[in-house]
Amino acid sequence: MHIGMRTVKTAVGTAAAMLIAYELHLEYWTAAGIITILSVQNTTKASFRLVAYRLLATVLGFVIAIGAFLVLGYNALAFGLFLLIFIPLTNVFAVQSGIVMTAVLVTHFMMAKSCSWFWIKNELLLLVVGAGVALIANLFMPSLEAKITEFQAQVEAEMREILDHMSQQLGPDHIKSADNWANLSDLKMTLDAAVAWANRHSDNQLLADNDYFQAYFEMRDNQYELLRQMQDSLDRIETPVEQAAVISDALAMTASVLTEDNPATQLVTMVKKIQRDFAKSALPTDRASFESRARLFYFLEDFSRLLQLKRNFNNIISSQN
Repeated sequence: MHIGMRTVKTAVGTAAAMLIAYELHLEYWTAAGIITILSVQNTTKASFRLVAYRLLATVLGFVIAIGAFLVLGYNALAFGLFLLIFIPLTNVFAVQSGIVMTAVLVTHFMMAKSCSWFWIKNELLLLVVGAGVALIANLFMPSLEAKITEFQAQVEAEMREILDHMSQQLGPDHIKSADNWANLSDLKMTLDAAVAWANRHSDNQLLADNDYFQAYFEMRDNQYELLRQMQDSLDRIETPVEQAAVISDALAMTASVLTEDNPATQLVTMVKKIQRDFAKSALPTDRASFESRARLFYFLEDFSRLLQLKRNFNNIISSQN
């Protein structure tokens, strides 16, 4: 049986909220624990957003409930009227997450048959204690950087493998394999998982907007799209092209030095030179060779853009530090 961090925080926080509410001599003190259970989230920012929404929902709900009870009395009919008005309004103000909690607090008015200041203060304090404990609990989040770093290494390893396959396909043996499309699919799945972890990490940075990992994986995801286009161009090349060998070497070199820290500046320069030489070379005379050359030219353009994405990313990060 696995007991996760959220379970531990929920259990400890619930007990703490109940004890605090009890020591404050609040009526229905156990409700503070229920509010804590409803307020503990997976990320720090999500918890703060949720508490803010529920506070707004509670204020709105109390106003409606007090009106309903004063008009119809403290009975089930009044409670039903309260829900009839309250639930649609939570949709209007996008605070639906506060429906259950507010409804529970409102039942205390009905059971006490009073909406006096004593009971309003009691319910607000239950909310403050329960939600406050949940917020404090959610300040203690495990670091996700180690996991994200693993994803970075995996993404880069998979990209190196894809580039190596492309290099072999353009090499003298013209090794063509469907495995590279499978490799591209694996890379996309890794990137999607990495983005989810990076977003979660960002949501845990309450006082700092550290979106480096989000930007990094966005850059790699853009490179993935270019890799797909490059592979499609490669698969359409039917005849040998003179420039294939030098491009194959460039791919192999890129694969060998592809890391997070490599700014790709030298690689961009190398590929631009290949592009200039390519543009100066004589055009083929037959149609099949011309079409293959054109596809290799598009491949080279995408390869250049792929490297420029990394260079531009490093330039932006360097300027921010």
